Amino acid sequence: MIDVPIAELKPDQHQVNLKVKVIAQIIIGEVDDFPTWTKIKVAEILIGDSTGCIIMKAMNDQINLLQPNTTVNIQNARVEMYRGFMRIVVDQNINAEITIEDNNDNSINNINLEKNLSLVEYQYVPHVPLNGD
Repeated sequence: MIDVPIAELKPDQHQVNLKVKVIAQIIIGEVDDFPTWTKIKVAEILIGDSTGCIIMKAMNDQINLLQPNTTVNIQNARVEMYRGFMRIVVDQNINAEITIEDNNDNSINNINLEKNLSLVEYQYVPHVPLNGD
């Protein structure tokens, strides 16, 4: 699979590969996972490349990998809609992974903070069949 530039991401897109730099990390806190009755640590991570930036939802061990100024490869992620806004999610229960790039990798230096896809609001419009559709 080929890396997708952030600017080309679409709502509900699956099997997304990204090579990005971590810009910032905001720890949200802990939430209850009701099926297992355990606590899950959750954070929002701002990631970006030369085409734009987007917020990524990270959980538990993912948070430790996603430190600011780290370049990472994200494999098999998906775009999730949260209250009408896009977020990147790497599910822990599917074949998805986050790997850290070599610290000497300077391929992502000019991050485009002006095009934040997480600030674009989408509205779901259901398809209503008209006569003959």
